[in-house]
Amino acid sequence: MRKEQLRNSGILVFSNLFVNLSSFLRQVIMAWFLGVSANVDILLLSMIVPTIIQAMIGGGAGEILVIKREKPSFHEGSFEVVFIVMCLLPVILLGALFYLFLGPLIPFFNIDADSTVLFRNLSIIFLVNMIPGTFTSILRPHLYSRGHYGFYAIATIISQVAGLLLIIVLVKSMGIYAFAFSYLCANLLNALIFSFKTGLPFKDLFSLRVWKHETEQLLVMLRRVFSLGIQTFINYFATFWERSLSVKYLTPGYLSSLNYSKTLSEIPNAVLLSSILTTSYIEQVKLHKEDQQAFSDYTAKILEMLLKIGFMFQVLMLLFAPVIIILVFRRGRFDNNAVVTSLMIFNILTISFLPKLIMNFFSRTMYILGEYKKLLLSVIFRFIVQMSFMAGLITLFRHAIPTAFALSYLAVTVLLFYIVSKIIRLPGIKRFIFRIVIISCISTALLLFHSYTLPLYIEYSNLKIFLLSLPLIVVATIVFIEALRRNGIEIAVLNKIFGRLWQRKI
Repeated sequence: MRKEQLRNSGILVFSNLFVNLSSFLRQVIMAWFLGVSANVDILLLSMIVPTIIQAMIGGGAGEILVIKREKPSFHEGSFEVVFIVMCLLPVILLGALFYLFLGPLIPFFNIDADSTVLFRNLSIIFLVNMIPGTFTSILRPHLYSRGHYGFYAIATIISQVAGLLLIIVLVKSMGIYAFAFSYLCANLLNALIFSFKTGLPFKDLFSLRVWKHETEQLLVMLRRVFSLGIQTFINYFATFWERSLSVKYLTPGYLSSLNYSKTLSEIPNAVLLSSILTTSYIEQVKLHKEDQQAFSDYTAKILEMLLKIGFMFQVLMLLFAPVIIILVFRRGRFDNNAVVTSLMIFNILTISFLPKLIMNFFSRTMYILGEYKKLLLSVIFRFIVQMSFMAGLITLFRHAIPTAFALSYLAVTVLLFYIVSKIIRLPGIKRFIFRIVIISCISTALLLFHSYTLPLYIEYSNLKIFLLSLPLIVVATIVFIEALRRNGIEIAVLNKIFGRLWQRKI
């Protein structure tokens, strides 16, 4: 990595780690006050359709926006403001349609009469949240492309802190509603701060000359957004199906455990996705415009780095899974039964950590290559595999849902490698499959080990479990840092600390 890219990755690692830790703290507070309960299940259910709508439009629109256009804008920022508004219109329309059909969905989810009002009210809050959420999703890559990584970090931290403070203030009086309002608060604040920094000329919305100039390119970009929107819909429909099956067929609270485990398991993936993958994506876009061979070499280099880093993260997460689940969640209404369920789900989900990371990398690479149709077919393939395992095993196997996730990510990662390797030069597919299979086998062995050993220490206090794990944590941290250095990834903060200690010794 170049120094500038490494610095930008560091900024994003810090900011996105804070974002994911903020989301994680929401879950910890929720587990403390609400545990694994039907109300938490209703919150998660009410989020999913608004999240699908927002992600369908805003999820890929920002990355589409930074890809080179064939025709220059009327003037600075004119295309961006027209594009954003055109993306917001279908979000608002789809949100209004969902609200009108909210009634018929309630019987489909088997929501009882006592929870109907809660489901409807929470759905309204998340529908409103779609507007600022889409706005910030589109502008985020735009800020990256202009080098405003530091600004993004500061703005995001401010908005997340505001959301957390709102929960602390309202949770005792408003309960589950405090968490819904915290999402809305964070996105509104983020949208406001982003709009000031970008300085978008919103007055151009009322200029006929601007609309005439930008219409041709606008249609091209919106077609790309529509293509990616279908893929996003399929991805998120899987989540809709997952939550529906959990509420309909599994015990009350299972969806809560699944959500806590998913949030925890996605923190490292989200950090890598939002830092290394984002900066490498911007670099890939530049190289693809300038030098195809350099683009191919760089893509293969990043893939190799992700395989190594992802494997280390996955092993560490599985190794310390019981300690993480117990120390983070076991308090208040989150008891040992919840620990057992959440730990098993977390272990299964973590097996898909590396495949999911590689899948996201290949997906973004295919954006740049313009392979939208092949990417769509790959997404459909993953959806079919995932839905088939969920539907077939849901009544036979309690953990069918996280198992379906793991298997579908493994399958689609191999498929995407095959597709991309036909376009640019990558290492052999047999070697790639062998590495993925070996990593998955090692991960499964760790999962089985925890299943047999958990009863031996689950009754210990949180403090005792932490103290017993401390030597292993120290050793694992040292090994991990050394492994990063051997792969050419330096940690600037640690280098400064070690440098000052060395100077004092001298």
